Amino acid sequence: MMSKNCLVLASFCTCLLLAACQQPGSRKGFYTSPLLPGDEVEVLQTITIPSGMARIYLQHGKTMSYGSTNQYAPFCYFLLRDPLPDEQQIKPGVLVVDSVWLDETSVGFEWPVKMAAVGLAVGGDRMPIAYQFYIRLKSQQQAPLTLVCSGAFDDATTAQPIRLPEVREVLGDFAEVRVKALATAQ
Repeated sequence: MMSKNCLVLASFCTCLLLAACQQPGSRKGFYTSPLLPGDEVEVLQTITIPSGMARIYLQHGKTMSYGSTNQYAPFCYFLLRDPLPDEQQIKPGVLVVDSVWLDETSVGFEWPVKMAAVGLAVGGDRMPIAYQFYIRLKSQQQAPLTLVCSGAFDDATTAQPIRLPEVREVLGDFAEVRVKALATAQ
């Protein structure tokens, strides 16, 4: 019993030491957000959200509806709190990143008939997933909003979060991203 407790304690200490080796502020980790609190997103031109909607999608520097996006390529969308009967606008100006969190989303497929042999032959019942960063933005000129940036949907073993160069490509001429300089190791 004593050796089992020692093994658990040693494992815990090892995990703690490995966690201490992480470099704060690094943007190189696999799940690290391309934007961090304090970074800025400057909206360069008015972005219009259609009436009855609370979001507008961007991909390859163009605004579009959800149905027009290619889910297998990186995309972002500006998300407002509530849909309104009139169109809404995101005005040009600087928005500061307040908080960021990561989410995983998947696409479910419904088949009229599932056959185990077919599922096994094509790799099982794996669903494509995407990693999405929810980036909460604040400004003194307009209400808070969220920028959601998603990596491409892919198999769970190969899906990757969106990276900073991809965010810039997705936003195109609509917005410019400014990140704080990374702290150098002392």
